[in-house]
Amino acid sequence: MNRVVETWEVSGIGQVAVAVSDRARRARISIDRDGAVKLVLPRRVPLSQGRAVLESGRAWITKHRCRLRAEQKCPPLDRDRARGLLVQRLNELACCHDFTYNRVFIKNQKTLWGSCSAANNINLNANLIHLPDELRDYVILHELVHTRHKNHSKAFWRALDRLVGDAKRLQRQLRQYRLPA
Repeated sequence: MNRVVETWEVSGIGQVAVAVSDRARRARISIDRDGAVKLVLPRRVPLSQGRAVLESGRAWITKHRCRLRAEQKCPPLDRDRARGLLVQRLNELACCHDFTYNRVFIKNQKTLWGSCSAANNINLNANLIHLPDELRDYVILHELVHTRHKNHSKAFWRALDRLVGDAKRLQRQLRQYRLPA
């Protein structure tokens, strides 16, 4: 029988119920229909190793939560709300990191999360409001860095890494999310 022993707050995942089982042979992560995450550990595995298990399963959690949301249909996109939130966050990040851009457009694109034109116009996908904050900020900062580096050169990735830490890790996490068809 699984007995919940702790509840952890894990960045980028949220609350995780941690259970210990006499019958479990290995650690496993499960996700309920409502998106709640549960980590079951065999009795012999120390709780301290549970965090490593969650970290290694982060992409799987993100992928399956995204599938659940797609199955449950995302709420209708409120473009006015999206515009307000995204423009505000774009301005905050641009100001904080000393970036300038020309104009901003909020679109409901099918293939891109964002883009930056040669004239430093930034396009952001309204569906960014459905992403976790860390990934939303990653996309916005990615486009702001393009105002200085117009391609994906090593200099671009170094500049982005200085702002977000491990940009490639965030890029991989972003790939777990799909734009609505």
